[in-house]
Amino acid sequence: MHKIKFGTDGWRAVIADEFTVSNVRAVTHAIASFLEEEKRESDGVVVGYDNRFLAEEFAAHCSLALMSRGIKVYLCQRPAPTPAVAFAVTHWKTAGAVMFTASHNPSRYQGIKFIPHYAGPAMPEETDRISELLSYYLQEENKEKDEKDQKMFNERLNQLRDLLDENNEETESGTFNGLDSPKASLEFIEPAGPYFEHLEKIIDVQAIAAAPPFVVIDAMHGAGIGYLEAFLGPLGCSMEVIRGYRDPFFGGGLPDPSRANLEKLRGLVLELQAGVGLALDGDADRLGVIGPDGEYLGANEILTLFLEHLVQNRKWQGVVVRTVATTHNLDRLAGYYNLGLQETPVGFKYIGQVLREQEAFLGGEESGGVSIRGHIPEKDGIMAALLFVEMLAVTGKRPDELFGEIGKKVKLFCSNRWDIHTSHHKKEEVLQKLETWHPASIAGLEVEKINRIDGLKAHMKGGSWFLIRSSGTEDLFRIYIEAPEETLLEELKNGVRQELGI
Repeated sequence: MHKIKFGTDGWRAVIADEFTVSNVRAVTHAIASFLEEEKRESDGVVVGYDNRFLAEEFAAHCSLALMSRGIKVYLCQRPAPTPAVAFAVTHWKTAGAVMFTASHNPSRYQGIKFIPHYAGPAMPEETDRISELLSYYLQEENKEKDEKDQKMFNERLNQLRDLLDENNEETESGTFNGLDSPKASLEFIEPAGPYFEHLEKIIDVQAIAAAPPFVVIDAMHGAGIGYLEAFLGPLGCSMEVIRGYRDPFFGGGLPDPSRANLEKLRGLVLELQAGVGLALDGDADRLGVIGPDGEYLGANEILTLFLEHLVQNRKWQGVVVRTVATTHNLDRLAGYYNLGLQETPVGFKYIGQVLREQEAFLGGEESGGVSIRGHIPEKDGIMAALLFVEMLAVTGKRPDELFGEIGKKVKLFCSNRWDIHTSHHKKEEVLQKLETWHPASIAGLEVEKINRIDGLKAHMKGGSWFLIRSSGTEDLFRIYIEAPEETLLEELKNGVRQELGI
């Protein structure tokens, strides 16, 4: 239990190993204590969960633990995407949300993500404090006390399980008095309705309805099942859906919309001659796209297209924010339009902070997170998918045609990422070297500047760059590289590995 640690996007662990009911209750009590310190406990908490194994069970235990502290719970009546749960915080004006999801991790994992009152990822100072409070609840005497208390809740727990299992009209509204306390109530909510109403205000639905493309949707068995269909169907979009049913094993693969995992979607887009293929990850906060010619578009490409679309077609101006690992095509395009650009460490929480505090109009990260001005400061694959459809409808052009137009304005670089596994000893050795490493050149390119905002990033003459970061949980390094040609990517990767001996 001492291994429980909040990472870049919450705590994730293997179900029935570290991710147990007992540990979930401990984490929930720590969150409750944090909210009490912040004097927000009276505002209540949204509890959401994804499609993973036992997700409803963990959500039920969390709900009762919160209720035992006198905190009202707004419990999603069925699996819901992370962005919809985050928006529910804003809609119901709660102190925050507890979301049970392991995002795109393997099926054996589950996780807890705490979303504060501002509806974006929690900042390090908040999760650090929760971790400090958690250490108290993991002490043996408190664990034993919690187990005794839990026996008192068994009858109510079974009632709550039954309501979640029934998933019928009786659970759609109203309260469930789970404990003998006037404050300890639970209200079942359906976040989709308010979330859709909000999306209709930030997506140009009239443009989509005027030129609805044929869309293939890959829900990847995740919590986003039905969301794109419900929004795009009434606008006239013809749709084909794959992996649109719950499977806690995700078909034996990963619910990650990466190039390697979207071959089925690619084949269907080509076979049906669709306008676009849209894929959501396990909790629908990330997007992957397959273009009409079968080309894969990841976050770096999607963000570049979005920047052009928002400036050219929506006439938006202001600040663009990206992480240190995200494409500099955004920098070049922002420079062309005389826009501000800010770089942050890896983690959407930092993007969300700039969206909140500086009113940036576009923020994103290489791993798939995107949000825009007027939306929640949380990554949202559903919103991004709809914005992509809007872009196609407004322009009437294919992604490759849009890139062609951008390429006439700025030089577009290509990029890639590699995960390099190593031994624990070697990892420590390389980390020590990176503290003082300042190469003069890599693959014949002069290094002009070193950036240590997150890992080590080397800016090279001509605009190429590489970033090397270590994993906080595994013995591996991630190498991100951007260069004007594909061949140079390999040369730079090999040069970095040779210099560091990995």
